[in-house]
Amino acid sequence: MAIPLSVTDTPTAIQTMRGLIENRLSSLVPSETTWPARLHEAQRHALLSPGKRFRPLLCVFIAQGGGIRAGAELDAAISTGCVAEMVHAASLILDDLPCMDDADLRRNQPTTHIAFDESTAILSATALLNCAFGVLSRLDQVPAQRRIEMIDLLSYAVGSKGLIAGQMADLANVDQGATIAEIERLNTLKTGALFDFSVEAAAILAGMRASQRAALKDFSYHLGLAFQLLDDVKDVVMSDAEAEKSVNRDIGKATILALAGSEASKRKLQDYLDHASAALQRAELSNLDMLTAIMDHQFAFLRT
Repeated sequence: MAIPLSVTDTPTAIQTMRGLIENRLSSLVPSETTWPARLHEAQRHALLSPGKRFRPLLCVFIAQGGGIRAGAELDAAISTGCVAEMVHAASLILDDLPCMDDADLRRNQPTTHIAFDESTAILSATALLNCAFGVLSRLDQVPAQRRIEMIDLLSYAVGSKGLIAGQMADLANVDQGATIAEIERLNTLKTGALFDFSVEAAAILAGMRASQRAALKDFSYHLGLAFQLLDDVKDVVMSDAEAEKSVNRDIGKATILALAGSEASKRKLQDYLDHASAALQRAELSNLDMLTAIMDHQFAFLRT
C-alpha cells in the first residue's frame, strides 16, 4: 500500500495514518505462532490492544510537518513512531505488575500478567524493548549518523535518567509534602521522556534546524506534563470501564490533583496545553492544523 504524504481531509488523514501504524506494529513483532508462542502471544496482546497511538501519530506528523518526503522517508517515520509505541507498551506491562501498580485492566482487556503470568509479562516487556532498538538500527533509508542519534536518544529516554527513573520515583511517591515542582519533575521523567523521544526523533528524521528543535523540546515537555495530569484526573473521576484501565491507583501518592484540588488542577492542565500549543506554533511546521486536531482529540475529556 502506498503511503500518502498529504490528505486534505484532516480526520481521514489521521485515520489513514493510524491504520498504517497498526499494520506496521503488527509486522514488527513475531506472529503468535512463532516459537516460543506464548511469549509472542503476550507481546502482541500488549502491543496490539486498542489504543489511540498518540505517540506514533505525533512522531509521523511532526516529521511530516518538518518536510520529510513521501516514500522511504515517511516509511521510516512510521517505523520510528512504532518504536515509541513498543516502548510505551513495554512500560505499561511493567507498570501494571503486582510489584508496581498491581492493575488488572489495561485498554479494556486483562493486563498482560493477568492474561498470561508475571514471568511471561516481564519477558514480553524486555523483548519489546529490545525489539524497539533493533527497529531503529535497521532503518537503512535513514543516514547512519541520524540512526545513531535516535538510538542514543531512545537509550536516554528509557534509561535510569528517564522513564525508569520516573518509575522508581513514582514507586517512592508517598511524600504528601511534595511541591508541585517536585511532582512535575517526576511526571517529566515517567511520562514526558517518551514524548521527548517521539518528538525529537521526528525532528532528527526531518533534519530540522536548531530553533525548531528547541521549540519542539518545549512542546514535548509541556505535553508530557499535561498528559500525566490528565491521567491523574481520570484516575479519580472515571470508572474502570470509562478509563478502560484499572483506576484509583494513585491513592496515597503525591500528585498535583491531590495537592491542589480538582479545579486548580484543571486550570494547571489548561496552562500546560496553552504552553504546548505556543511552542508548537514556534516550531513553524507546515501541518499545524493536523497536529492541533490530534491534540484536541487526545484531550477531548477537558470539554466533557
